[in-house]
Amino acid sequence: MSPQIIVIGAGMAGIMAARTLQEAGYDVRVLEGRPRIGGRTHTDSSLGPDIDLGAAWIHGPHGNPLTPLAQQYEVGTGYTDFHNLTGDKVLAFDKDGRQLDTAAYTRGEHIFRGALAHIFGSILYPPPPESCRSLADLHAYGLPNIHLDELTDDERLGYYYAGFLRPQYEDASDLHLIDWRQGEEYLKLPGGDLLVHGGGFGQMIRGLAEGLTIHTDCPVTHIHYHADGVVLETAQGQMNADAAVITVPLGVLQAGKISFTPALPEAKTAAIGRIGMGFYEKIALKFPHIFWPLRPQRMNYLEDGDLPLYTSWLNNAHYSGQPILVAYHSGSRAQHINQLSDQELIAGCMATLRKLFGTDIPDPISYVRTNWEQDPFSCGSYSYGKVGSSLADRATLAEAVGGRLFFAGEATHPHYTGTVHGAYETGIRAAQQLMAAIPT
Repeated sequence: MSPQIIVIGAGMAGIMAARTLQEAGYDVRVLEGRPRIGGRTHTDSSLGPDIDLGAAWIHGPHGNPLTPLAQQYEVGTGYTDFHNLTGDKVLAFDKDGRQLDTAAYTRGEHIFRGALAHIFGSILYPPPPESCRSLADLHAYGLPNIHLDELTDDERLGYYYAGFLRPQYEDASDLHLIDWRQGEEYLKLPGGDLLVHGGGFGQMIRGLAEGLTIHTDCPVTHIHYHADGVVLETAQGQMNADAAVITVPLGVLQAGKISFTPALPEAKTAAIGRIGMGFYEKIALKFPHIFWPLRPQRMNYLEDGDLPLYTSWLNNAHYSGQPILVAYHSGSRAQHINQLSDQELIAGCMATLRKLFGTDIPDPISYVRTNWEQDPFSCGSYSYGKVGSSLADRATLAEAVGGRLFFAGEATHPHYTGTVHGAYETGIRAAQQLMAAIPT
């Protein structure tokens, strides 16, 4: 009789763990708390085109396992020029709505990246002291060879975006919480970034999940594990298996949504608490017509203040041809907008857009927003290297427990954290760990 395995979570990690095990001859069931599969990949088509409200990019298509999958499942992708290499993919505005000189703004971004390269790679520049851990500390310590007073206004704003705003979007957190040293551990696959649009990640996930036994609306609340197997308490009753693969997001483990008997090892519990869980929220607005330039892929509004809002926009019209803009918020800004009503959030978006494009632009005719922070099945967006954590914490999180519990998900990957391909690889890894421990 084939070993019976339960996979908890039907995101990319869970689907890949289940596929790998089922193809190897195991009897596999997947339990998903939500009424849908996909986890933090969630494709919405309520505005017309497919828009991913969770993960939306293939980061580094060369050598990425998601690239052939996008082709196999006929998922549309489009290159996103985050660094504005061609000079026409980003519109940037200052706090007064003045459009910045693109060349100067881009130079400012490059100046920051060059300064950071000195710290990461120069033997001539002394490294910051050990006490300099966060990105905020790094800025306070001072970057080499930078004389901001010698830059033009537009160059300074480009420097500000690259050094202060963009890292917070990438890590979904705030500068004082992000450990800049862990950035050295993150590996970026080559080839830039591909936005997933036609069909979205949802189409890929549905294809990968075909043939699997998946129970939706079935959250797991307690796991009792012992030498002979596991007993799970779920919304659909008690379930028994020989082992479980746990792929729920880090935020769910941090919130204690699943309890364990016996308790998880102290080292694993401590690692769960130290790794950061970031917040990254979106609101997509659909308008009666396009009133903004079609060619730029992104628009940045560089507002002053401690909590700048409505600063980063994706021009969905560039990819879909539809009159849709998507605003992004991360870290404490994401937590702030999650407290706003729909009407308050839309009003804030429109105040910014009218500053940029004029007071006569129309109101949106429909919208969709996210709240991953308060979603009980995610409790956040994705993990990041928090001050006080280390790469060893991710390895500890990935360790099996008692030969019966196995762990996967982007937070357990040593190098591709916060990515779909990281989740993909960890699902396969956890399945292989299980197969070594419990052969068929």
